[in-house]
Amino acid sequence: MRFALLLIAIWSTVQTSNTVAGTGDSSSLDSITLANGSIIHGTVSNIKNGKVHINTDFAGTLQIDAKKIVEMSTHDPVVVKLSNGTVLENVLIELVDEKPVLHTVGTQAEATVALTDIVAMNPEPWQIGEGYKHEGGASLALVQQRGNSDTDQLDYRIEAKWTGEDDRFAVTAEGELDESEGMKNAENWLISGKYDRFMGGTTYLGVNSSLKQDIFADLDMRFYLGPYFGRQFYDADRFKLSAELGLTYVQENYINSEDKTYPGANWSLNIGSDILGDDTELYLNHKGIWDLDSLSDVVLDTRIGLKIPLMMNIQAAAEYSLEYDSGAVDGVDEIDQSIKVRFGYRW
Repeated sequence: MRFALLLIAIWSTVQTSNTVAGTGDSSSLDSITLANGSIIHGTVSNIKNGKVHINTDFAGTLQIDAKKIVEMSTHDPVVVKLSNGTVLENVLIELVDEKPVLHTVGTQAEATVALTDIVAMNPEPWQIGEGYKHEGGASLALVQQRGNSDTDQLDYRIEAKWTGEDDRFAVTAEGELDESEGMKNAENWLISGKYDRFMGGTTYLGVNSSLKQDIFADLDMRFYLGPYFGRQFYDADRFKLSAELGLTYVQENYINSEDKTYPGANWSLNIGSDILGDDTELYLNHKGIWDLDSLSDVVLDTRIGLKIPLMMNIQAAAEYSLEYDSGAVDGVDEIDQSIKVRFGYRW
């Protein structure tokens, strides 16, 4: 009996200690209270696109719609960037009357803003005009078949993008070289570059250029250069959507057919989502050129694919591509389709 009472006393002491420890831990964390009365303790890591990101021990990182939050407070000072470009340092965030009050630590300064006016919390240097964020990747598909037939296929792609506070650069290089029974049956490459200047909000102006060669389509070179207007309609991991529309000058040189130049209209549509899991990307990229001298001629390039992380920065990608050229020269198919599986490294 005495032993049982001793065990009960020890268990009660442990439970009380755990409760006190839990209370102490939560008091040192940020907190969010939802409209339904739920309280979430963790560390607020970002505020972006009308959503508050909070890291929790029980469910990882949660993204909470700001409209559902009635109270919020941060425990450690942070840096916030507002939509008007203002950067406030060493502030604590406290939500009062559905608007956060930013308290500057060590002073009496306060600022009342809407959550949607906060575009970044603890922004990276490039987000406040200091340098550029560099990201990109390189991938390769290599197939060798030996037996009844000898086939070699090489497909490569290199992408790089530099993003600053006010502008963005992007460069892509890709190509394909296929050989069967010692005879080439595909040889092409493409190099393209873009420059965007952000106009505030979700709009931007840009200029793009491209240089392409496809020996088996009789194309010695297709060059185009021109300006465009673009808009980023959505920019969240779950759904991204951007579109561009512009004018361009096009020059096409052929190996056997007659060369031509023409003014054109060009456009692009880019859709992406991580709906299949974190760090994955399901995407659709489409672009086109319309010959304004010959309205029946159009060049289209559509790609649908899925990128999946494997380990560290290594990823696999499966992609279906469809290229259509209504003005293809005689003897060349208007439609070119392919399915490729690549492995690569992202940085």
